[in-house]
Amino acid sequence: MSTRPIAVAQIIIGAAAALALLYFLSSILIPLVIAFVLVVLVDAVVSFVNQVWPKAPNWVVSTVSGLLVIGCASGGMFVLARGAVQVVQQGPALLGRIEEIVEGLGRSMGLRQTLHLTSIVGDVSLPQLAGSVLSAVQGVAGAVLLIIIYFGFMLAGRKRISRKVDLIAGSSDGRKAMRGIIERIGADVKTYLWVQGVTGVMITASAAAVMLVVGLNNVLFWTVIFFLLTFIPNIGVTVGSIAPALFALLQFKTIWQAVVIFAVIQIAATIVGNLFYPRMQANTQNIDPIATILALSFWTFLWGIPGAFLAVPMTLILMMVFSQFEATRWVAAALSNDGKPDFHKSTKVQRRD
Repeated sequence: MSTRPIAVAQIIIGAAAALALLYFLSSILIPLVIAFVLVVLVDAVVSFVNQVWPKAPNWVVSTVSGLLVIGCASGGMFVLARGAVQVVQQGPALLGRIEEIVEGLGRSMGLRQTLHLTSIVGDVSLPQLAGSVLSAVQGVAGAVLLIIIYFGFMLAGRKRISRKVDLIAGSSDGRKAMRGIIERIGADVKTYLWVQGVTGVMITASAAAVMLVVGLNNVLFWTVIFFLLTFIPNIGVTVGSIAPALFALLQFKTIWQAVVIFAVIQIAATIVGNLFYPRMQANTQNIDPIATILALSFWTFLWGIPGAFLAVPMTLILMMVFSQFEATRWVAAALSNDGKPDFHKSTKVQRRD
C-alpha cells in the first residue's frame, strides 16, 4: 500500500489545523509577531548606533533603543486611535460632501437623471463601517499592553531564549542549523524594515509637506497613518493618498486642495519607487511580486488590517523556514522571485525518514 496518499492527507490536515490556529489565536499571535518585529528593529537601531558610536556601552544603547522604538510604536498607535474616532465622527459629513460633488459632476455632464454616489460605488453602510473602526480602536489599548509585555520579555531574555534554542536543537549540527535559520530570518526582516522605513520616510515627508501647505486639518494623524501604510505593499501608498484627499474635499469648498494632495503624493511615490527603492531593494528581498499580492490578501483575510502590515515579514519568515526542509522547499521556490531561494547547506535541516 502506497504511503503517498497518507502523507498528502497529513499535510492537508496539518495545514488546515495551522490556519485555524492562526485565525482563532490572532488576538494573541498578532501582538507577538509585532513585538518580534520591534525587537528586530531595535537590533537594527543598535547596529546603526554602534557603527556611529562604537565606544558606547552596549546596555545603554540597547535600553535607549528599546525605549525609543516601543515609545514611538505606542505613541503612533494612540495617535491613530484618537484620529480614527474623529474620522468616524466626520463620516456622515464626508459622504454628504462627496454626494454633492457627484451631483455637480452629473449636472456638468448634462445627464438627464441626477447622478448619485450609490450609483458609482454602491451602497455604503456607514454605521457598519463606523462600528468596525470603533471596535478596532477599543482593542488598541489591550493590544499595545500585550505588545509591550511581549517586547520587554523578548528584549530582556534574548540570551535565555538562545540557550533554550540550543537545548531544543540538541546536537552541534542542529544548533548550527537552528541558529542559521534564526539569524537569516532576523537579517531578512531587518533589511525589509530598513528599506521600507527609509523609502517610507521619503514619501511621508512629501505627503506631510503638501498637507501642511494646503492647510489640511489633523496633519499629525494623516502623517502617522500614511507612514504606516507605506509598509503595506502595492496598495498602501495609494490608499494613503486617497484618504487625506477625501477629507480635504470635506474641509475646503474647492477641490484643488484634494487634487494637489493626491497628485504630489503620487509623484513622490513614483520618484522614490523608480529611483531609490529598486537600488535599496536589490538582492535583499527575493519575493515574487505575485506572491506578495497573494500574501497580502492571505494575511489580511486571516488577521485583518494588522495582517496587511505583517504580510511581507511573515512571508519572509515562512519562505526561510520552508527552504530548510526537502518536503516544503518547492513552496519557498514558488514564493521566491527567481525560483532559486538561498539554500545554505550549513543551515539546511536534513529530512529524517
